[in-house]
Amino acid sequence: MKHAKFVFLDTAYVYALINTRDQWHERAVVWQERLARERKQLLSTEFILVEIADGLAAVQFHKHAVQMINLLKENQFVEIVSLSSELFEDAFKLYKKRTDKGWGLTDCTSFIVMKRYSITDALTTDEHFQQAGFRALLREDAMIDRC
Repeated sequence: MKHAKFVFLDTAYVYALINTRDQWHERAVVWQERLARERKQLLSTEFILVEIADGLAAVQFHKHAVQMINLLKENQFVEIVSLSSELFEDAFKLYKKRTDKGWGLTDCTSFIVMKRYSITDALTTDEHFQQAGFRALLREDAMIDRC
């Protein structure tokens, strides 16, 4: 199945955008501005939305999680892949297979979706994406024009 060119949106990118003290905040803002300017299509998963909510579950951050998830769900430039038993099982197979990596189940879900959609670039700081053969855009030294 052929898909439009997407950039994958990971939890680490969202956290960096929200937290002005995050070491990756400035890069996240630069990428946000660039992607908006270029009208890039982003793709993420409901697993990522769950991870965002879980990571921001503390009372003082709860409203930020709700706002961010609503923004992502309502944004015409963001496609959210739904949870499914098939996706979970495929991700769980990868999770069980890669005992040599510290990949979480949500990471494995992201990798499966990225492969299905032929996505190579991820808005993330997570080195696990690089281990899996993808580009972690926020980790790259230069803001190169390939996106």
